[in-house]
Amino acid sequence: MSRILVVDEAGLFRMLEATFFRRLGCEIVRARDAAEVVAKASAGAPDLILLDADRPGLDGPGCLRLLKSDPALRSIPVLVVASSAGAADCGAAGADATLTRPLESGALERALCSLGRVSHRLWQRRSARLPVRVASAAGPLRGRLKNISRSGLFLALPDPLPLHAPVSLSLRLPAPDGGGRPVRTRGVVVRQVASDPRSHLIPGVGVRFVEVDQQTESLIDHYVNETVNETEPAVDAERPGADRA
Repeated sequence: MSRILVVDEAGLFRMLEATFFRRLGCEIVRARDAAEVVAKASAGAPDLILLDADRPGLDGPGCLRLLKSDPALRSIPVLVVASSAGAADCGAAGADATLTRPLESGALERALCSLGRVSHRLWQRRSARLPVRVASAAGPLRGRLKNISRSGLFLALPDPLPLHAPVSLSLRLPAPDGGGRPVRTRGVVVRQVASDPRSHLIPGVGVRFVEVDQQTESLIDHYVNETVNETEPAVDAERPGADRA
């Protein structure tokens, strides 16, 4: 699971947490000042630091210099949002990417793409059309896998489960030798897509993994990264036909 360390006052990143990053299944850790940023970065090894340099009482360039002067922390990418003048100062202090207010549509995605290894880690996933067994408070369900990464998956279901609902998942990932690799994990629903005849979106749920052992992570990583041709059974992509068991 990807971990994002956020330093924010104005609510910008809290809004992003509720939409963009939650859909990616990221874990969000918050900090209030430079000292807490360094402490939590040292303790938690985040994949990315999001810094609101306009936060009152925060010295953005000073915070960056602290991070970049520490050999154990300097490789952590830092994305800064600030005023034009503040962004220039933070860039000079070592920010890996900067955004200036007001933000343009799509600016965050473009900035993350500029941080190649971060976007690769956050977004790398593989589309799939595989049956999935789901155990939930609503009872046993059957769904179809739409895509998967080591941090989570999207599951096509005609009746989406509630947000924050815990689920247990069981599926088999295809292997190059023609066999299947069983995957069993636990997760929590972080996204809902309701059935809507006016929408092209597939109804279902985004699930963030909360309990994945090392072997399962390796199986998923291998599946996501392999380049062999898929031999998975086809299913109608618009109306996947997932139903209750």
